[in-house]
Amino acid sequence: MALKKLKNAFAVRCHSFGKKEERLYKYAESYFGKENTFLVINSDEKNLNIPAGFNQVVFNKDTILDHNELFWPRDVGWRCGDYCYYALWHALSGYEYIWLGEPDAKFCSEKAETFFSEFEKHNVDFVAPAFGRAGEKLDFYKTAKFLEAEPMSCLFPLTRLRYHSIGSLFALRKKISEKFKKEKLPESLYPNDEVFVSTVGSRSGLTCAPMDKLSTFNFMMFSSSKNVSFLEEDVENIKGRFLIHPVLDEQAYVDKNIKKFQYVFGSSFELLDHMTQAVKKCSSEKVKTQLKDRYKTQLLSFVDGIE
Repeated sequence: MALKKLKNAFAVRCHSFGKKEERLYKYAESYFGKENTFLVINSDEKNLNIPAGFNQVVFNKDTILDHNELFWPRDVGWRCGDYCYYALWHALSGYEYIWLGEPDAKFCSEKAETFFSEFEKHNVDFVAPAFGRAGEKLDFYKTAKFLEAEPMSCLFPLTRLRYHSIGSLFALRKKISEKFKKEKLPESLYPNDEVFVSTVGSRSGLTCAPMDKLSTFNFMMFSSSKNVSFLEEDVENIKGRFLIHPVLDEQAYVDKNIKKFQYVFGSSFELLDHMTQAVKKCSSEKVKTQLKDRYKTQLLSFVDGIE
């Protein structure tokens, strides 16, 4: 195994514990060591049923972190992955860097050393895939206006932060939180983890770099797009220097795609308006029924024709 020059911790970001969380934990543990590998769990559950032998840092708005200091949107578990870093910063000490990974990220290299050892030589405060200037089409681009700097972004399913940089980011997150609470700003404008860490990190002088440029691994199948997902069984035999995200089991794959369908269908104003108006403006209950049945038949026929 390559010599580790710096002390690193790795934390699996999760809300519960299952096979995919265990798989990533064990993979990271093989490189970072048992004492330096953790689950970081944002949950209010009293009994998480974590098996013995797994280090864990459990936090919520009343545990480790404080809802009086931080703005706590309803989708905080999805929107604010950087809160995991703040919980780890409070709970751990003695580390140079902390890695944070999501359990739906797949490392296709059999040995964790092959990937992680490459970063021992890179003395960079923040490393994340696709780090760079944020495009205006980015979903969270508009939230960067509260950060008073050129909007930056990255992909957050796998990141590394210098331990001593986390405190300064935490202080800035608290400052933004205070503004949102005091001015009663809508949750939808609260900067997410990708935009917040990338933008304020750059603004405050942290050294930042795109992980995919520092690594020899291929990140072409690594994405946070709502339109991208990989079924576990389709990628299980891929081996080599590849990183894939998100890799989902059957239920999660179906759930994600149905959620996207609901959004697209609900946003199709012209189609929905046509259907609604055609039915509402018809005085005949018999014709209304025929219209509804034909709409259903047309949609079902389209779905059945997809192969």
